[in-house]
Amino acid sequence: MVLLAYGAGGEHGPLFETLAREGVAPERIVLVHNPSEPGQAPPPVPAGCETIATGRNLGYAAAMNLGIERQLRREPSLLLVATHDARLRPGALAAMVAAAEAEPRYGALGPVLLFDGSEEPFSFGGTTSRGGALDHRTEPPPAAADVAECDWIDGGTMLVRADALARVGAFDERLWGYCEDADLCLRLTRAGYGVGVVLAARADQAPGGSKRPGAWAYLLTRNGVAYAGRFAGPRGLAAATARAIGQALLELARAAARRGGLRPGPAAERWAVAVGTLRGLADLLRGRWGPPPPGLPGIGDVKNAGPGGGETASGG
Repeated sequence: MVLLAYGAGGEHGPLFETLAREGVAPERIVLVHNPSEPGQAPPPVPAGCETIATGRNLGYAAAMNLGIERQLRREPSLLLVATHDARLRPGALAAMVAAAEAEPRYGALGPVLLFDGSEEPFSFGGTTSRGGALDHRTEPPPAAADVAECDWIDGGTMLVRADALARVGAFDERLWGYCEDADLCLRLTRAGYGVGVVLAARADQAPGGSKRPGAWAYLLTRNGVAYAGRFAGPRGLAAATARAIGQALLELARAAARRGGLRPGPAAERWAVAVGTLRGLADLLRGRWGPPPPGLPGIGDVKNAGPGGGETASGG
């Protein structure tokens, strides 16, 4: 397993407890630490767990790839990747593993995602429109058996087949964060693998866009338009660009309405989304990849971003 942790808040603790109850030994886990501050020490882990200290906040894709590379040396057949805020409910991992073993054609499987602490569905898997727009399916699919086919699954919890990763590659590090999960699933499906959600597996999800509205809008726009181009070619690129411009104009109108007292809420949040959207689109056109620009309004909890050294620390 590869577990990606950000900062020093210790959010990974409950996931380690869940994994222990599911019979996953610490020796089978590699924790990759993206520090939120320079010089920040990796979080404590159970004895036997290996830690990779990146030195800087590499984002999701590059940091996760460090752990994937390390784990693939051990020649597993299946590899679970998860972020520190993943909350697998009892039996979820066993259900995903059983489904993967029963259906080898699936390259990636995920759980049904529920809003944190509730039974309200967040995602029964991701969908992609003809024009390349990404969305979550919030209703259970009709006539699904054990696994519901979908276009992509959320990168917060993914069970991936190792031979599939060897064939199509891991996450696209240029994307840094957001849409890299959909991009990987697109490459898997084009290589002939299935992608699906295991209906017997449940996990909690707490969307984090509100913590970083400007960075969220920037990355979703830049990476989302790029993905649409990969998925649907020039038609997808044009459609996604038009969607981004329309969204930016809408957010500017919302910011103006809030600033003028016509709508409740802080204007700065909608302004950050508008600026992030437009900057993301502009940076895609000029070929700028990697983390959000540091001066972006609403960058929120995205800190200490940049290239890192990938140093290895011993287990706790």
